[in-house]
Amino acid sequence: MSNPVNKTNNKNIKMKYLSLLIIALFITACGGDENYLTIEEYIQENNLETQVTASGLHYIINEPGGSERPTLSSDINIDYDGYFLGGGSFDGNNNVTFPLQNLIEGWKEGLQLIGRGGDITLLIPSQLAYGSQGSASIPGNTDIGFDIILHDFN
Repeated sequence: MSNPVNKTNNKNIKMKYLSLLIIALFITACGGDENYLTIEEYIQENNLETQVTASGLHYIINEPGGSERPTLSSDINIDYDGYFLGGGSFDGNNNVTFPLQNLIEGWKEGLQLIGRGGDITLLIPSQLAYGSQGSASIPGNTDIGFDIILHDFN
């Protein structure tokens, strides 16, 4: 006859191992946290001097461009690279046109700070990017960066 106490102990041990396995798989699937620095950590690690808006958008204007600025109703033509602050690219494109009003809040705010020919680095807090829901390639609550060149707008 089997001992009911041993069955209970074995079940508890199996549940603990299963829980540890699930946690390990989750951490592995998410890639740990090496790609997910906060903006403050990124600024400190890279010894950057940024400006910050009231909403929390950090930016560096590398080239201000012309005096005329796009508005939310503008279609913008840009080159851009999107990256995780801890390393790794998630998106990028050259010579693409988008309606500014359809883009994430960080872009709406940041691209109105430069003119034609302008070049800006945007360090976007998650609430101005993809928020807690994330996107197909960006986990929720992730701060991200973009290097953007504004070629033209209308």
